[in-house]
Amino acid sequence: MTAAAPPPDAQKQQEKLLEGFFLPDLCNTRAVLILLIVSEVLVLALTLMDSGLAAFSLMTFALVSFFVQWVTLLSTALLCQLRGIMARLPVPAALLLALTATQLITLCVSLFSEIMIPDQMHRTDWLWVMRNQLVSAIFAGMALRYFYVQNQLRIHARAELQARLMALQANIRPHFFFNTLNTVASLITIDPEQAEHMLHNLADLFRAVLKSPEALTPLPQEVQLGCRYLEIEQARLGQRLQIDNRLPADLPELDVPQLILQPLLENAVYHGIEPQVGEGFIRLELQETETGWQLLITNSKSPGTSRSHGHGLAQQNIQARLEARFGPGQWLKVSDLGEQYEAVLLLPEAISR
Repeated sequence: MTAAAPPPDAQKQQEKLLEGFFLPDLCNTRAVLILLIVSEVLVLALTLMDSGLAAFSLMTFALVSFFVQWVTLLSTALLCQLRGIMARLPVPAALLLALTATQLITLCVSLFSEIMIPDQMHRTDWLWVMRNQLVSAIFAGMALRYFYVQNQLRIHARAELQARLMALQANIRPHFFFNTLNTVASLITIDPEQAEHMLHNLADLFRAVLKSPEALTPLPQEVQLGCRYLEIEQARLGQRLQIDNRLPADLPELDVPQLILQPLLENAVYHGIEPQVGEGFIRLELQETETGWQLLITNSKSPGTSRSHGHGLAQQNIQARLEARFGPGQWLKVSDLGEQYEAVLLLPEAISR
């Protein structure tokens, strides 16, 4: 009989614990490779400190390297299996368990080495075994300390990012909200159907704002939300705003952070269209590249007008949200082209469903 799968709630709770745990996932190949390389560098340093460069022995280096690699591999495998248990323990208890595990592995490998390669007296060199235990404890403690500090920095950065994302979500301009309500009020007697349509669009927009800032949304839904925002602004500005929608009918199925398009469209209206005396346009395009997709937002503006004032916060928050989702990289590119302003969102192919 096969073991029953854990309930979804318990599985989600376990995933959340592992996500916030200070010890990284040591089960993947990249982590094992990094640990092996670091251990080899430490072996080289210890060998040089013990014998010096002139008396450097390749045989000694190979034996010590073989010993350390076995300790590293077995400790990594054991910590990989214990990670789920340690994640549920307090940090001091988890650190103690990790140190105990590495000490146990070092002791077993040391005693096994003594059995396989005994000295001339055929007795265990306990001084050598204790030295191995001490060196292992020092380097394991340093590694665990490094993992813990890195995790604390990551938690701090995530909390800071969360605060910035909340500020971005709360940054739906009050004048936009009141202008929209005034426009709806003026349309109630003239065109009640359009007024009702604007209220539905406004409700959808604020429904998205009230969601969790970490939520993901399909790209077609994000584009639809942005188009509804433009419909509201077009009803308010009339012929001054022309929308040039060049997006394909079938958008790629990508999961993106919600509300990454609307702030760019809002700034295109606020900094590009409103200051113009005559008509202006906002153009939406989607281009496929070798690595993914490019979503382009281009708007007209008066020559010499800069959109830098008041726009940096939105750009920084969108870039931070994309980095939190896709990793480090230049995911948002902005360019001032004189009479036009262009913002490009880079969406990697790797996030396709």
